[in-house]
Amino acid sequence: MSKKVSIEDITIRDGVQCLWATRLTTEEIIPIATTMDRAGFEVVDVAGGAMMDTSIMYQREDPFERIRLLKKLMPNTLLNFNSRGQSVFRWTQYPDDVAELSIRTFAENGIGSIMLFDPLNDMRNLAYSAKVSKQLGLYVIGSVTYTESPYHTDEHFIEKTKELVDMGVDAVSLKDPSGLLTPDRGRMLLKQMRSVLAGQKLQLHCHTSTGTGPDVHKAAMELGEDAPDVFHGAVPPLAWGTSHPSHEFLLDNLEQRGFTVDVDRQAIREMEHYFTLLARKRGLPTSHVAKHDPEMLKHQVPGGMLSNLRQQLTDQGMVHRLPEVLDEVSRVRADLGYPLLVSPMAQYVGITAVLNVVTADRYSVVPDEIRNYLLGYYGTPPGPVDENVRDKVTKGEAAITKRPGEVLEPMVEKFKAENGPFETNEALTLALFYSKPILRDWNLKDWNGYRGTPKDAFSYLIDSVNRNTRISNFRLTNPQKSVHFSFDAT
Repeated sequence: MSKKVSIEDITIRDGVQCLWATRLTTEEIIPIATTMDRAGFEVVDVAGGAMMDTSIMYQREDPFERIRLLKKLMPNTLLNFNSRGQSVFRWTQYPDDVAELSIRTFAENGIGSIMLFDPLNDMRNLAYSAKVSKQLGLYVIGSVTYTESPYHTDEHFIEKTKELVDMGVDAVSLKDPSGLLTPDRGRMLLKQMRSVLAGQKLQLHCHTSTGTGPDVHKAAMELGEDAPDVFHGAVPPLAWGTSHPSHEFLLDNLEQRGFTVDVDRQAIREMEHYFTLLARKRGLPTSHVAKHDPEMLKHQVPGGMLSNLRQQLTDQGMVHRLPEVLDEVSRVRADLGYPLLVSPMAQYVGITAVLNVVTADRYSVVPDEIRNYLLGYYGTPPGPVDENVRDKVTKGEAAITKRPGEVLEPMVEKFKAENGPFETNEALTLALFYSKPILRDWNLKDWNGYRGTPKDAFSYLIDSVNRNTRISNFRLTNPQKSVHFSFDAT
């Protein structure tokens, strides 16, 4: 086997979202960035909706500054942004001119790759963003998102692949956010998807939430020349669990099967050592391989949603009702025509399930977004909607049938006239997506201090240890070959 395969790194975006609730600061990424650049990844995934929201609303950081800093430190690597249909990186649907401005702003700040997906697999919602991205010279990855329902057949997934090919994307990804693929289904779908591509690279983005992930990836590798061209992975402690397989697992199995993978294993080991020490420093969980979870196959809640849903219920003193809420998630999803449980539909379905459980009166209180969904503003549901639910929520209002981007009124120029002037596209983009009270207090970081952060993992960790009064003994071994640390805390 001489086929060359690449790796996309999802450690600092999807891995953090799944296992650390997206709580990773720019200061904590900077020291390992040059090592990540040296690793030789096809793409490094750095930004998506959760990263943007967490940076601004919880960490008080500038997410665009993060991208700019990382691009300077990773000049040889494509940095990826995940865009979800007409929602871009927030929750509601936006018109085409907002999608265009957002993509242009990300490109201006260092993004070179964009992964497009839609929570309904309604590829009409990706067409305009794909067009704009290609015009800007971005590498475009179109996602076919996997789920299981009576309406998500092999024919459905292959038809969606064809639609992405017709858009002229550079790569097509089989995206499994909940880890629902089985080895046989994954092998069959990937082979069929390969057969309808027209020169695009085939990618596998499969979470390991249900315990089937290792065998799914091995099955994909058994396809030989038809195997994916790009596998997505992470380094522990941000691999496995509800995240993705580790790079070491992927590399070992690929090389055993005769594939060529041009990556720097030493750099990957340094990444793992760095993030493991960071996890210990912050008291965050480290990696574990998920056990088989039959319940996951029922509720299909993806890793990022599950961790956030558990946290939200904990904050409300209701975590004991999580199993009840997960059962209701399955019912709501069926009522709504089986939308995919990816952002933002995952959150809308989850919120609706919580409200149904808490009120004990299903659909008596629903988010506005669920009403808009039932009116067609998110696209066409994969399956039929329960008409009783539709009538209760929409009060009989007729749904639109056109692509939402064609119906929503352009808003950028009007917004600028009413709220401007804005010094940059970045400032305008953030103002479109976030309210004035949020942006008034959001950027509290000392960016000059960030620029002074040590640019290598060794210096950063030494600095952290020196500033930690709880550490009484510090030992360093083999610094020339790798970064190995151990310490005793008082």
